Amino acid sequence: MAENLTIARPYAQAVFEIAKEDKSFEQWSNSLQALSCAASDEQFLAFLEAQSTSELAAQKLIELLGDDLLDEKGKNFVRVVSENGRLAVLPEIYQDFVRLRDEFLHVKAVELVTARPLSKADEKAIVDKLSKKYNAEIKVTSTIDPSLMGGVIIRIGDEVIDGSVKTNLSRLSSTLK
Repeated sequence: MAENLTIARPYAQAVFEIAKEDKSFEQWSNSLQALSCAASDEQFLAFLEAQSTSELAAQKLIELLGDDLLDEKGKNFVRVVSENGRLAVLPEIYQDFVRLRDEFLHVKAVELVTARPLSKADEKAIVDKLSKKYNAEIKVTSTIDPSLMGGVIIRIGDEVIDGSVKTNLSRLSSTLK
């Protein structure tokens, strides 16, 4: 996996530079996401890699996605990736592109884990505070974990803010021992 990310990084950087120059982040995001999904299907990836030439494999992938998702630059990108035998790293290219795009656009992906669904007002309050703290747009995904009992765990990249009742009770228990 780490090797794939190392291989993917220059491709993601190149696509990011094109998207930045053309102001086409949304189109590239959609194209790379579709390519990532196609390359994540092991049977489809095996089918592509079994083609007699990389040109034929690229053509099959381009036909699958069609003109709606791939403009001429996107098609050239698929050809280059295929010629270099890198179709299997398309998911990592997409992942790294999203990271670069989000850094550039000051967007932070945040996961909120709660014991029960938050009210819209509570979620908005958390998002507003995080937005102010990180000076970034916050994109939230929520997960429910009843074992937390209450409170919230906030994951932002590698950072974890654990305000769950379960963790606080565990800390209290450790202190009392």
